[in-house]
Amino acid sequence: MLRREVEERPGGLDVTVRVLRDRLDLFLRLNAASPAELPDDGGAGEWVTARLSYGVVGEARQLLAFGDRVEVLSPSEVRQELARAAASVTGLYQRVGEGSEENPSSEGHL
Repeated sequence: MLRREVEERPGGLDVTVRVLRDRLDLFLRLNAASPAELPDDGGAGEWVTARLSYGVVGEARQLLAFGDRVEVLSPSEVRQELARAAASVTGLYQRVGEGSEENPSSEGHL
């Protein structure tokens, strides 16, 4: 059943990103399940634009693993979702002096 869900996952949410060229190989390996479309740019420029396909907006959260080396250009709902998730993580780490074991919180769970 899980195999069928993975193989038949819904698509249709096209996401355009720009990737720092020095992270492109890793980016392509980690996003192999979301076919990427790359321009033939001849290797010029610091950034490369790619298109990915996801089933739902939340699937794009995996792009946060690349930090500031990947930027979602469109659609706006994916940019907003990643901004919310990044703000939640930032808030978690800005609580200086509050250890997660001493003060567990259910606020802002990703």
